[in-house]
Amino acid sequence: MFESVIKDVLKIFTKDDRFIVYTGRYGTEEEDAIQVLTFNTKTFSFKQLTSVKGIANPSYLTVNKNQDTLYAISEVKQGKVSCYHIDENTYDLEEKNNRQDDEIVGPCYVALDESERYLFVVNYGGGSILVYQLADDHTIAELSDQHIYSSGSRPHTILQIPNTDRYIVTDLGLDKIYLYTFTKGKLILINEITTTAKAGPRHAAVHAKHRKIYIVNEFNSQISVYSYDKTCSNIELVQEINVLNEGMEEKNFGADIHIAHEKSFLYTSNRGHDSISVFQINHNGLLTYTDNVSTEGKWPRNFIITPDETVMFIANQHTNSIVAMEIQANGTPKYTGVKYSMNAPVCLKAFNLLP
Repeated sequence: MFESVIKDVLKIFTKDDRFIVYTGRYGTEEEDAIQVLTFNTKTFSFKQLTSVKGIANPSYLTVNKNQDTLYAISEVKQGKVSCYHIDENTYDLEEKNNRQDDEIVGPCYVALDESERYLFVVNYGGGSILVYQLADDHTIAELSDQHIYSSGSRPHTILQIPNTDRYIVTDLGLDKIYLYTFTKGKLILINEITTTAKAGPRHAAVHAKHRKIYIVNEFNSQISVYSYDKTCSNIELVQEINVLNEGMEEKNFGADIHIAHEKSFLYTSNRGHDSISVFQINHNGLLTYTDNVSTEGKWPRNFIITPDETVMFIANQHTNSIVAMEIQANGTPKYTGVKYSMNAPVCLKAFNLLP
């Protein structure tokens, strides 16, 4: 009865709030470092629904498809990965369990496999990838696999190639991309690709229709475009393109990358230049630079596009704000004038409201 009343009240207050935004930031265990927001598409305004303490520097989050479980890494030297239950009525977060294994060193990324039976943890500081099996209640169970790379390795992300059992891992420190097949909780290396020297491959996005992998490089302010064939046994570099116009000389570090699939646009965030770069995805999957817009803040470490591709949220770490941009018909984000104040936001995940 009580839960039903809460749900009805929440519907009244959020019936026009089309999106839920899960946010992680740098902060201590005593601070509300994970917050759950709504975004109202009629008034273009944010509202905080709930938050949770008890985890330091939850700099990357992942949420399962049903939106009943959230996973967060604690980006500290001896880190951890935590599992939270999401209440379907209030969106409150309840920690169910966590892993603080010796192998979790300086984690920076967490992701689920397609079946949502396994959890990947990427250790930037430790130079490794860990795979955890998940229990039936989605809590984190035993370690099922780990890969420790050579000295100087700085893996940054793991990403599945859609409709395949293949995964790529970017290694910013060694300028490499690792191609794996994933089966029965094990990552099996099938190829290792050396990238452009001193590029710093960081985050990636995949366009399955064009069979293209787009990787934003942290150090040379470029996107590397790779093609893969039907077997997904190898990837081939087919394009490198600058994220900034010629003549822009600001010191810049590439950060995040996302695709608006229906609109056929690709975006990257630029820390230093403090902007979003816009690219048209052509019929062959290659990119054409089209625009560059300010993020209305500094150090945009992360950004996200809403499921309907109408709004972009940008986490400006150094100016303590999340900015809302409206994505126009030509693909260019336009500042709405809306900012949400939050200390050092670094990770955003956007979903439709639960039914």
